[in-house]
Order: sequence, then structure tokens, then C-alpha cells
Amino acid sequence: MTSDSGKPQMDILIVGGGMIGSALALGLSRQGWQVGLIEGAPAEELVAPAAPATDVSDFEPRVSAISLASQRLLDELGAWRRVQDSRHCGYRQMTVWDGDGTGRIHFDAAELHASSLGTIVENRNIVRALFEELAASDVTLFDGVRVKAWHGREGVELEDGRRLNARLVVGADGALSRLRQWSGLATREWDYDQQAIVCTVRTRQSHRYTAWQRFSPTGPLAFLPLLNEAGDDHFCSIV
Repeated sequence: MTSDSGKPQMDILIVGGGMIGSALALGLSRQGWQVGLIEGAPAEELVAPAAPATDVSDFEPRVSAISLASQRLLDELGAWRRVQDSRHCGYRQMTVWDGDGTGRIHFDAAELHASSLGTIVENRNIVRALFEELAASDVTLFDGVRVKAWHGREGVELEDGRRLNARLVVGADGALSRLRQWSGLATREWDYDQQAIVCTVRTRQSHRYTAWQRFSPTGPLAFLPLLNEAGDDHFCSIV
């Protein structure tokens, strides 16, 4: 997309500053592209540190299991060290079994000569780490404002009336992306006839730094290990 002068305001414009959008903005900027990032929430809210967790309600229900490959990506972006400064829990083992007792599999990081198989991190802590890196990057951030409309070659219109142009616009604004709807991009989807419940629980026994997953006829149940600042290993995120 071009401005009235015929020149692009930036190379790439990303709509949506979640984990995907902010990581993409950082990565492309590090490659030398002129990048803009639009995020509806104010940046100061996204970088605010989380309060210490003493109860299940203090954890964000949405967590991600960060694989070693994803950890390397975040490390290259400079964000992993910031993630490690927040609440996180490396899981050393994973146990998956069939609820009917017909199958079971177990993974152990020790067999791979690794300290962990991955890390469970609250989503907000990943976003916070990425936005702290964005503040020190060359990415142009448009925070605290949402996209009102997309006008094709005329650019993206923000709710405050500004219009932004770029050679490429990326829609990273979620599963119900309005940018995708405005642009008429077709999708194919199907219903699994299932709903997921996500919450944090406190367990009587230690989670033993293990990710537990059970598959039953009524659906799967996963216990993902969490740690609070005091190192209490009796918290889990369940799905």
C-alpha cells in the first residue's frame, strides 16, 4: 500500500500485538525491515509486572508450553531472558496415557541430556517480555488504539482517524481477525464439537515438574506444572 505521495510509510504493518504479532515485528525489524505494530491495549499495561502469586487466582489462566525450539526463537529476539525473570516452570517429564488403560508413554529430559523438555509460561509474561524488547527496538508502535477499517490500497484506518500505509499488512489480530474479514480472505474450518475449560488449580501433591495428559472418551485432561515466586510446586494449569 502507498501513501498519497506514492511512497510507502513503512515496509510491513502488523495488526495485533499478541505473542505472534509482537514476535514477528521484532524478528522482521532485526532483519532490517521498517516495521509498524498496532496494538489496542496501552503498552504500559502490557509491560506492567504481574503481582506475586500466592493463590490460584493470581495466575493467568492462559499459559503456553514453550518448546526448546520456541525458546531459542525468543532467545534470539532477546525476550527469553526477560521471560526467565517472571514466573515460569520448566517441565522435566511428560506422561501421556489413555483413560481406558490401553496405552501409556513417558518422556524424560534426562534421556535427552537436557535440563527440561520445555517451559510452561503464562501468556501475559511472554507478551510483557516481547514488549520490553520492542521498546528498545526500531519498531514503530501504535498502542492504545484499534483499527477501524481496512481500505485496501488506501491503507489501514485507526479509530483516532489516522491512516497508515505499508507494502505488506499482516493480520495477527486473533482467530476472529477483523482484518481477515475485511479483506475477504477465505478460511476452511470444522467443528470438533468440544469446548475447553482452562483454569489454575492447587494440588495436594507436587506436580513433580511433569506435564500430565490423559485421554478419555469424554475428552482430554491436561495438568501443566506451574511455579510461583516462592517455588511452590503444587500449582497446575488444567485444560
